[in-house]
Amino acid sequence: MKKTIDLVNEVMELGFDREYALEGIDASLDNEVGFENRKPLMEEEISDELYENILEGFREEAEA
Repeated sequence: MKKTIDLVNEVMELGFDREYALEGIDASLDNEVGFENRKPLMEEEISDELYENILEGFREEAEA
């Protein structure tokens, strides 16, 4: 399990601004785990697989 805040930071390291990273990650997580099952950003943990899948999407976008 990895923390969502770490994912935000990694996405920002790819060159995306914080707001864009948060919007994209939030949308992905809302879709995968459901809005009602979300925790605050600093507390939320997600599976390694989901973390990597979301990060890969941002990597692909950064390369485009």
